[in-house]
Amino acid sequence: MEPWVLLAGLAIQTVVFLGGGWAMVLRNGWSTAALEKQMEGMQHELKKLAEVITNQAVQANRLDNQGSQIATLQREVSDLRRGRGWIEPEGHHER
Repeated sequence: MEPWVLLAGLAIQTVVFLGGGWAMVLRNGWSTAALEKQMEGMQHELKKLAEVITNQAVQANRLDNQGSQIATLQREVSDLRRGRGWIEPEGHHER
């Protein structure tokens, strides 16, 4: 076999390997860009979800507070019914 045929074969093989490597680099770059866009979208959705969860926690806290306020109010009304507590007679206003 002639030396130039061997060198030409090695050159072609090298070009093919380098071309394949370059194609993989480009493909990985495109995949990475697409993945970044997806990640940004997911981060945005997670922020929305965190806001919803926070709002739900605040609402639950408010409901708990209202429940305790209603219980206190019921106790006070019950005490007033039994004559415990201060009730101002009708028509009597101190100033």
